[in-house]
Amino acid sequence: MQVVVEEAMFVGVVMGWLILKFSAKVCHQKGRLFLLSALVGEVVSLFMPLFKMHFLLRGLLAVLTGLLMLCISFEVKSFKNFILLFGAITTATFIFGGACEALKSLIGTFPLFVVAFVGVVVYFATLFILRASGRRGRREGFVYKVKIKDGGKLIEEEGYLDSGNVLYDCISGQPISLVTFKVFSQLYGISLGKFLAKEVDLCSIKNGHYIKINSVGSGAKMLVFSVDEVEVGGGKVFENAMLGLSFSKFEKSFGRQILLHCDMV
Repeated sequence: MQVVVEEAMFVGVVMGWLILKFSAKVCHQKGRLFLLSALVGEVVSLFMPLFKMHFLLRGLLAVLTGLLMLCISFEVKSFKNFILLFGAITTATFIFGGACEALKSLIGTFPLFVVAFVGVVVYFATLFILRASGRRGRREGFVYKVKIKDGGKLIEEEGYLDSGNVLYDCISGQPISLVTFKVFSQLYGISLGKFLAKEVDLCSIKNGHYIKINSVGSGAKMLVFSVDEVEVGGGKVFENAMLGLSFSKFEKSFGRQILLHCDMV
């Protein structure tokens, strides 16, 4: 029985540490004494079944234990911060406990050490999902609807605002937004093979000329040209806007066919 109690305490401390660590990362707050806090919580959890208590009293004791763990591990800066931390700890407890219950319903009873293993897996999996969704959210905040009008043609795409794109046309001085060959071919109907074979008359491309580049695009030179109008975000309109044909495959990184200049938004 002693081995079971020791094993249960070890697993409980591990789970408590993971819950506190997870809450600290989610709330972007430094913590302290996670092991001590988890040990206090586990000691209370082990002793609770020894006393006959009404379920409401048991629930109240669990809440007070959570509050004690919070006060040990975190510096509460405000009431809002307190609510955020307590909510994170409570949510993490349900997430980790729910994962164990789900596994138990699938495979039945399992050794206690498996609980700790499940906790570690859930910890890293949940953080990965949150970080991935956070990166996607931040990236989507730089996406704008773009309309390119030239002659009788209209191309509607989503463009990504790139603060690193600081290209300016050396002739007109206008900012240059980058487009993929897909967008370029929609404007001029030129095949990739024909373009690479240099069978394209530069005079057929409006204000078409090459500029030297350093870090944006591919190669030492880039074809730039103008279009009648570029509308960004349904509000800003740029007449005689300059576009640059890029083969840097930025669409794979940003998922967009247009890389907007930093001055375009």
